[in-house]
Amino acid sequence: MFVHIPKCVMQNKIKFTNLVLSLKSKYTTFLILFFALFVFSANSNAVARQPTSTELEAIQKETMAVFQHFIQLWQEESYFELYKYGKRQSKNQMTIEDFATRMVELDWVPEGFEEGESPEILYHYRTLLYVSAAIVFRHKSNFDLQFAKKQSFLMLKENGKWCFDLMQMIRSPFYSPLK
Repeated sequence: MFVHIPKCVMQNKIKFTNLVLSLKSKYTTFLILFFALFVFSANSNAVARQPTSTELEAIQKETMAVFQHFIQLWQEESYFELYKYGKRQSKNQMTIEDFATRMVELDWVPEGFEEGESPEILYHYRTLLYVSAAIVFRHKSNFDLQFAKKQSFLMLKENGKWCFDLMQMIRSPFYSPLK
């Protein structure tokens, strides 16, 4: 007993079978590649190369020079120059005029570093580090009022130069003297 199947039904059945087989092979290949990627990434011990001691020393010298210049500009209240050291995100948040206005409104400016204390560089990556320093702030109008405050400044290297968070600058010297 043979049942006659029309030619168009047979062709559709063959096309459907070919489609199913091609999808199975694509998904099988995808699953095999995904599994291989998962296995290799889980067992990978790939770590970014750490800088040599010479490279670390060069980074520290460069960042220390930038940080000291930054503090000097802040002491001199050269806010338009200081703005140039702002990281991109900070500059997107406020204009140079807004930054200068807000800095002028602050009552405190840095006097220098606390005696016997020097800034410490906390290295994280080639383009990201923290400079921690005990900074002495003085009041702009009452020069006898001073206080020391330990702060850490985030420094990012953007487009080949070290940059600071300008919002941190505006928030940093807040202090209420004891009455």
